[in-house]
Amino acid sequence: MTRKTKVIAVATQKGGAGKSTISIHLAVQAMQSNKDAQVILLDLDPQRSVADWAKLRELEDPIVLQAMPGNLSAYLSQAQEDGANYVIIDTPPHAGSTIDAAIRAADLVVIPIRPGPFDIKAAAGTVEILTQAGRPGLFVLSQVPAVGPEADDTAAVLQELYPDVPVAKARLGQRKAFMQALISGQAITDFDRPSSKAVREIIVLFAEVRGRLKSYSS
Repeated sequence: MTRKTKVIAVATQKGGAGKSTISIHLAVQAMQSNKDAQVILLDLDPQRSVADWAKLRELEDPIVLQAMPGNLSAYLSQAQEDGANYVIIDTPPHAGSTIDAAIRAADLVVIPIRPGPFDIKAAAGTVEILTQAGRPGLFVLSQVPAVGPEADDTAAVLQELYPDVPVAKARLGQRKAFMQALISGQAITDFDRPSSKAVREIIVLFAEVRGRLKSYSS
């Protein structure tokens, strides 16, 4: 029996929420958690942040492809045929057919949210699409300040507004190390010490994403 490729779309209709950062780190952690895994990172964002990161990366994995939205189904079919374990899709920060197609193709939609009212408001459009498509979603709080109640308040509001979309227990802090890693073509798990808080955040986030994928497919 052929293993089904798991598709994760990272989507939000709000720029600067950490979409590309999360896409890259999910892909790298998926690969590092299983040395035999084949992981494909599809860059559907016209800004090409993920593709630019890949040009700086000295390692060949994960596989990074600049994908045309109209050919998404072909990329996913090829990934399935090649036996890829995961495809992570980085989407553009605006409404349109690209986000719609990525969400409909996904086994799980990860929605980055910065603490505060603007990202909460912007989440409505993304949640509407995944609800219409019948796809499961997961909010991930990103760029969380080291102190203050903003993250807890944001999580509480999200759960009140969108009770069918859980908020991940893992939160990504507002850390300079993430930026330093990315500008050198690395992920935080390549760049920082294994005991660092940033590395732990990514490990915990991917474990939670993987667990939800398993629960939805069982």
